[in-house]
Amino acid sequence: MKMVIATNDVVFVGSSTPLPVQPVVAKPSSSKLKGKGKAQVSNKPVQEQPPADETLSTHRELFTKSRNCTKCGKIVESPRGLVTYSPQVPPPSLLFLLHATCLSCKTHHCRGCFSVITCPASCKGKGRHNSDDCPMVTCCAEGRAIALFEALGGFDRLCLNERATANARAQEASAKLKESSSRSVGPGGTGYAMDHSVHMGYGRGGRSRASAPQKQGSNKQAMAAHWDELLVRAISTVTMFLPSPYSDSGKDYDILPHQSIASLISLSQLPELLGTLLRNDSVTDWIARIDLYHSMLGLLRRMADCELTMQVLVEPRHEMKSSCGLEEWMWQGSEIIWEKSPEGHPIKIPPLYTHFQKLTKQSETFLAGASHMLEHTNGDSDEDTENMVKATSLCGDIIAARDDIERAMTIMGKDPTNLDPSPEAGAESSSSDRKGKGVDPKIELERRYTKACERLAFKYVLPPDGEIFAPFHYINEVRQSANATRNPKDRLHLIKELATTATSLPPGIWVRPHEIRNDVIKIMIAGPTGTPYAGGLFEFDCFLPVQYPHAPPKMNLCTTGGGSVRFNPNLYNCGKVCLSLLGTWAGRPDEMWSPKSTLLQVLVSIQSMILVELPFFNEPGFGQAKKDDPRSISYNKERMLQTTKWAIVDWLKDEHRDGMWADVIASHFTIRRKEIRKCIEEWSKSEPRIRNWSRNHNTFYLDPYSGAYAPTHNASLVQGEDLLASFDQGIELVRGWNVEEE
Repeated sequence: MKMVIATNDVVFVGSSTPLPVQPVVAKPSSSKLKGKGKAQVSNKPVQEQPPADETLSTHRELFTKSRNCTKCGKIVESPRGLVTYSPQVPPPSLLFLLHATCLSCKTHHCRGCFSVITCPASCKGKGRHNSDDCPMVTCCAEGRAIALFEALGGFDRLCLNERATANARAQEASAKLKESSSRSVGPGGTGYAMDHSVHMGYGRGGRSRASAPQKQGSNKQAMAAHWDELLVRAISTVTMFLPSPYSDSGKDYDILPHQSIASLISLSQLPELLGTLLRNDSVTDWIARIDLYHSMLGLLRRMADCELTMQVLVEPRHEMKSSCGLEEWMWQGSEIIWEKSPEGHPIKIPPLYTHFQKLTKQSETFLAGASHMLEHTNGDSDEDTENMVKATSLCGDIIAARDDIERAMTIMGKDPTNLDPSPEAGAESSSSDRKGKGVDPKIELERRYTKACERLAFKYVLPPDGEIFAPFHYINEVRQSANATRNPKDRLHLIKELATTATSLPPGIWVRPHEIRNDVIKIMIAGPTGTPYAGGLFEFDCFLPVQYPHAPPKMNLCTTGGGSVRFNPNLYNCGKVCLSLLGTWAGRPDEMWSPKSTLLQVLVSIQSMILVELPFFNEPGFGQAKKDDPRSISYNKERMLQTTKWAIVDWLKDEHRDGMWADVIASHFTIRRKEIRKCIEEWSKSEPRIRNWSRNHNTFYLDPYSGAYAPTHNASLVQGEDLLASFDQGIELVRGWNVEEE
């Protein structure tokens, strides 16, 4: 006897006989969860799960065993066949495999529970009297698990075949490629050559001929559209066989699903596809593949309905090295191999949901930028307006799905904010547990800093008066373009690019676009460790002209000590940023700006190619970089001094407490305070002015063109500022800001 008791939020199952541990299911509907108390979130460590093949192997017999016919006693083999995704969902080729039919007496059994099912001899899944539902589909939990297995098996075969075809095309193209274009960075004109990576085509690769590029492109588009259509059919089929405990026609198997379903999903290629779709940062691609993304959202919502399938979303995954496909593995035709560490331990990768969180952040950023733009669509073409509406609608659906999933997670005791996105976290934790040692403090520091940077990386800002940021270097350009009209396609491009930037910024870069004027942007870049800029924060003003992206952005450095410091051959004391990608320095064509270039490329160029270990050699003609060059050593000492004063200590003042960068200043300097203090202390050993800074000094200036350099010395007898002491005082001041952390 079985008893089912339902509350508004959770379904509990009881039984007079012992049952295996059952999944708790959560209602994602906002209307039915409204006003309900949250379940207590547990932060207890979860016992590490073995790879999915180890778990699933205990259920193998269900999917492959032979049994005796209940009518004639002859052996009935479990059927095996190929699932092809036809327009019908689920496809007939799958439904046929749910029948365990006796070849002798033609009796139909459910392949799951092996009960006799009344089906005509010609039944191939269409059901009796041509009804849409085959009775096998709704027979039992075991049958549903088998249906899911066959759906995923067909999906794996589809993906693996396509991957093999794509690899063959790539190898063929690589063999024909005689030489690759060279990409280098000039020491005085940092820029990026565009990365024309090979996009995986669909269908048989044709020869690249100039005579028929249009036809070749249309064929690729057609094959890509067909591929997406197959994926939509496959995902819809998989979704159909997952537990749906809140369906109006819910069955027992929706409340008590078979225990194998999570392992079936984990062992298939489905998580790989979901990861690829969730990591896709192109809003343009989302719109082009909108049906596929809607089917993915439906699948994610369904997976969140049940604790068994929820764990596939929120638990770290084992990284798969190679796979023969789920169906082949189940029938023991081959094996699935996992990536392992040098010690032989399985390697973990981040939960799928961490990628979904980034997807939703992009969607929120896109909607924030689009809200103002949608108010000014007069004169836009119907196509532009339709694309904008599609994009905003899809982004809204992504955010709604996030809200539903996180409500379900909370009810199940999962904390949506406590999913560690770092794959190293699990590996390090497991390794330290095995060795009985604690986590490496340096690794933990970097993890904490990276997490803080991700949280603060991108944010739209609206000054209290609603005006443009003050001060802002390009205020005249902003005023002059106030009534200018940006091309609708360029407007959409800008919003999409900012949405991509929101989740693509590396640690140490923060971006603050104006909420109304998205072309007005404030940027902060941290000096990399191991350079004379280490620990410093460098602020830039950025303006995107009306012609953007056909014209490069304008960038100006604000951190110049009031115009007194030239931090780098590429960074002038007037604020000019000398960069080929910005068109402010000559460079090769592939280093110059093009409409395909991005603001993100500019920011990464500044951080990694300008703020370098030996900036002296950024100047053309100064030869190969050498650490022991006395000119470079003296140049670095001056940068260390000025970085300490203007890029570190100057930020640790109460005047920034209520400013735009307060949260970044507090986060950056408090997390890295020990490292930065140690760095200043080391610098001061070779540059004593750090402990005795004064504006009256004969400040060192290097003329990079002549190569002249002056020895650093203090010409004043007046005791100056101890910048190390000022740093300590500033840190204590910043700690009292009480900046709210999310």
